[in-house]
Amino acid sequence: MGKESTYLFEKESISKAMIALAVPAILVSVVELIYSMVNQYFVAQLKNSAMIAAMSTSTSLDILIDSVGVCIGIGGASYLGRILGAKSDEKAVYETVRTSMTLCILMTLVHMLLGLAVLKPYIYWQTEDPEVISYAVSYGAIQIVTMVLYVIRTTCVHLLRAGGDIRYPTNIITISVWINILLDPLFMFEWGLNLGIVGVALATAVARAFTAVCCLRRLHSHKTAIYWKPLDLHMDKEIVKEILKVGASCYVRNVLPGLSSAIYNKQVFRFSTDFVAGCAVGKNAAYFLNFFIQGAANGYLPFASYNYGAKNHKRLYQSMVWSLSVLTAYSLVTDVLLWRYAPAYIGLFAANAASVTYGVKYILAYTLSLPVYATYYILTVSLQASGKGRESMILSVSRQGLFYMPLILLLPKWTGEKGIYLTQPLSDWLSVLLALYLSWGLLKEIYERRTN
Repeated sequence: MGKESTYLFEKESISKAMIALAVPAILVSVVELIYSMVNQYFVAQLKNSAMIAAMSTSTSLDILIDSVGVCIGIGGASYLGRILGAKSDEKAVYETVRTSMTLCILMTLVHMLLGLAVLKPYIYWQTEDPEVISYAVSYGAIQIVTMVLYVIRTTCVHLLRAGGDIRYPTNIITISVWINILLDPLFMFEWGLNLGIVGVALATAVARAFTAVCCLRRLHSHKTAIYWKPLDLHMDKEIVKEILKVGASCYVRNVLPGLSSAIYNKQVFRFSTDFVAGCAVGKNAAYFLNFFIQGAANGYLPFASYNYGAKNHKRLYQSMVWSLSVLTAYSLVTDVLLWRYAPAYIGLFAANAASVTYGVKYILAYTLSLPVYATYYILTVSLQASGKGRESMILSVSRQGLFYMPLILLLPKWTGEKGIYLTQPLSDWLSVLLALYLSWGLLKEIYERRTN
């Protein structure tokens, strides 16, 4: 491992190290949502609620495919961080990267084919609106195929970050956002290619392809602490077990939101198209706020994995306290800003006044979740960093499977539209209580050994 990377994990001040790791991790986590928000903004200029509603219909299939990148990326980064912290040899490091990338490619292709196979029947299951269906099929197919590129990029970035390569992925992803912003109007509007919602999907596809190619070239460049020769495909069984021990819980944590998103879509389509479009805008805004926290927590992951592997509990404790303090403060400030500016923000992405009203109600209800969400996610990542796969799995299954899905099925029946708004906040509060219970042993270990 390079001196610069070692210094960041072992010697750098906690605040500087966490900021250096968090900024690119946040960008990696929110970039797809930035794509989505940019796309939603330009589609809103067409004043067509059906198009905005159509963009949400394939979300759960996208999440299903994206879960592979999260699974392999975080699982591989956790194990890679621990072996780097333990000063393992270069052969072990290479084999971890090679196994991670091979597993990523195989799993992604399987998930892509599955997504394409179920796309049409899945859309018809959600809605009978012919206009929404027409837009959703063409948009969803392009999204699903090009998610392969996104997943490869996600896995690469997690591995690069575990090896201390911070700046390059950040620069590449920043450029990709600008590519998407510039291509959207060119592909969509009459003065350009006039492709409408298909142009939106194609603009995102180009941006995804750019980042995937650049990240693969970086792995092959010998300019980082890790290396992989593309198409050198092989999987070590023991490394696969280590990756999936942590990654499986990440996979479940992502797949279950995909399933819950399917149920959610079925529930919201019981109401008007404007309600669906407004909630889609509000939900994207909530995702954006969440992914800021998730991104910062993912930046904390390689730092925590390295120091747990190196048995440096003092730095691990300090980084956990710093992350919890900063992210909770962010959540509280964001709550205040949302209550002040939610109508203006939602208005940028909604197609009409009715959609704005519904979107504002959704995002204001979600402010109830933000104060505890950082605690939930930092505790979850701490379990992953320490290799505690069983606890991570229980927590991942419970948040969506035990809490969210029953609530989204029941609350709208009992309280109508309010049930849609309140399901996520209730789920998050229940989840953070469970997270505290499951991580208590790890927290006790870190606290007691922080002075060693």
